Amino acid sequence: MKRKQPTTHEAQFRGKKVRVTVPENQDQAALMRDAIRDQLSPHAVAAIASCLQINRTNDADVDRQVRWFHGQLCELLGGFEQQSRLAEELGL
Repeated sequence: MKRKQPTTHEAQFRGKKVRVTVPENQDQAALMRDAIRDQLSPHAVAAIASCLQINRTNDADVDRQVRWFHGQLCELLGGFEQQSRLAEELGL
């Protein structure tokens, strides 16, 4: 059985065009959340979410994807208030 190729989107990274993927369905998103939970502490997730929250690009589609990922990270932590509390503990 041939494995389906993930949908990719063009993005700019360090002046070069690259292809990035964004999870398309709940199963992939759930796998991503599980991997994050397994590898990162809640404080590390809060720090990453804080960094994502303040960044903007010149590409609205990329900004939308970053906001989506930020929301996923905050959801892992129990919501935006919990993310803010953890970030404050870290001095962010």
